[in-house]
Amino acid sequence: MSYSLLQKYLEDNFKKNDFGKSLSLSQFNSKFIKLETCENHSIISVSFPGYKSKFKGSKIIYDYRIDLDRKGKETSLSHSNILVDIYNKILHGKIDAEKLSDVLMELSQTGRIEIKKVKTLLNYRPTPPTPQLLKLVKQYHGSKYYNELGNKIDLDLEELLYSIKWIVIQEDINYPISQGFEGRRMCFSRYLECIHLTQEQNSHTFEELIKRTLSHKRPKPWSEMDYSFKEKIK
Repeated sequence: MSYSLLQKYLEDNFKKNDFGKSLSLSQFNSKFIKLETCENHSIISVSFPGYKSKFKGSKIIYDYRIDLDRKGKETSLSHSNILVDIYNKILHGKIDAEKLSDVLMELSQTGRIEIKKVKTLLNYRPTPPTPQLLKLVKQYHGSKYYNELGNKIDLDLEELLYSIKWIVIQEDINYPISQGFEGRRMCFSRYLECIHLTQEQNSHTFEELIKRTLSHKRPKPWSEMDYSFKEKIK
């Protein structure tokens, strides 16, 4: 399903489930819709309205949360959680960085995931992030909230990729590419920057990447990185 259809699916369900009414009553994250069931029986769902939702004239600025339920243990996932998982998969899980980059670029354009093919391609050693890494990431967030629980486990590839697919749509909804904004290009830029900084030939740090992710401004491109993939994200 294309991103435009995925976006329509979410927006139609928001309207059907009275997103605006729940927002006006400050009933945050009071409703949820199941989006995906993974092969390991994990469930990915969307909770809404999110705390950053608001009315802007007659328009609603949508904010929502992507939740992961694995064997009854629930947590929400953010861009920072996704970055930590990608970073950990390469450095400790020894996943092939170039192949993961190709998978993410394909996902950024099509919204499709051929999970059996991906799991064969990205064979790696599942390894949870270390407590030391999580402690550093928490420090990098400063006064901003970091959901450490979202990185206590190594995400299954299906959990990771499906979560990315649904998380990035929020950027397309609120910052449409067709109107000159970055949309999901922003998200995938950070994800691919994460892969880039795990390689020897780079001059950046994971702390820098986390701060770019948390910034409300549009970060400047890294001079040694090729961002031409963004032109294919429409």
